[in-house]
Amino acid sequence: MNILHNHDLTQFTGFKTPLHVKKYILIEHEKDIETIPAFGNDIPLIIGGGTNYLFVKTEIESAISYTGSEITIIEDSELTSVIRVGAGKVWHEFIIEMLNNGLFGLENLVLIPGTVGAAPVQNIGAYGREVAESIQTVHGIQLSSGMRVSLSNEQCEFTYRHSIFKTKDWNDFLITHVDFLLQKIEYPMAHYPDVQAYFIQQAIHEPHCLDIAHAIMDIRQRKLPDPSIIGNAGSFFKNPIIDITTYQTLKSTYPDMPSYLVDDKTVKIPAGWLIDKAGWKGFRHNGAGVHEHQALVLINANDAFGADIYALSHMVQNSILNMYGITLEPEVNIIA
Repeated sequence: MNILHNHDLTQFTGFKTPLHVKKYILIEHEKDIETIPAFGNDIPLIIGGGTNYLFVKTEIESAISYTGSEITIIEDSELTSVIRVGAGKVWHEFIIEMLNNGLFGLENLVLIPGTVGAAPVQNIGAYGREVAESIQTVHGIQLSSGMRVSLSNEQCEFTYRHSIFKTKDWNDFLITHVDFLLQKIEYPMAHYPDVQAYFIQQAIHEPHCLDIAHAIMDIRQRKLPDPSIIGNAGSFFKNPIIDITTYQTLKSTYPDMPSYLVDDKTVKIPAGWLIDKAGWKGFRHNGAGVHEHQALVLINANDAFGADIYALSHMVQNSILNMYGITLEPEVNIIA
């Protein structure tokens, strides 16, 4: 265990906004997990790669991270493998390693920034897949009590961009390892229009899972800002889910509004389309901005503070509510 005082976390966060932590507890190795104390009511903020946080303030009292990145094969069969991964492993690197070892199921989630430990919290998803489809078990420590806990997929209560770890009773749960059930037989999912267009352009008629990964990497690199260059947290808002009656009313006013059927009563609307159609793409506010190529991404365009990006997010939310009657919910974790 390593404890850092008055530590600068600015470059550690996705948005690269000014941030200092008075006390930063860094758990770097699996053997150090046993040394984590019970914190009682004085719980430090749990941060993984820091990529999905917006820090509105410039200083926090305490934070804790587990950076172990070990990979272990827990079970192996002819068709599948269960892989246990340390929470500190970089998410994209993990997927590429699995693909190179002939293990499939996560290829649609390449280039999502962050760590393995953050993936179940947000139930990250992209291009038709969610990480919950591949998670078997999540392991960690309840910081208030110091108790080690393992939760099955069902116990994690995964829904769209949500899990039990985002609820009040579990916000002190430090994830240390995640078990993934991965496939040895390929089931490529390539139905998204951008992915299909890529394969048409590349004359690939029967794509493999590695082809899916390459396609999505190409698409994301063209559409999205590089977080190492431009501060951002990827998609800032969730895609709203509305009832079909409301959608049909909106469709009569906006006939080109895209949608994805969720069930027989609700549809999902791309938040990026709503924001783009409302005229926000490329907008700037006190150094904060809406990305010029993808309206769903808010950026630190020019030395913005967290408060500037937060203010811009409210401006966008109010605009979408007034224009469409739809409330956008942040996908990013906001520390106000």
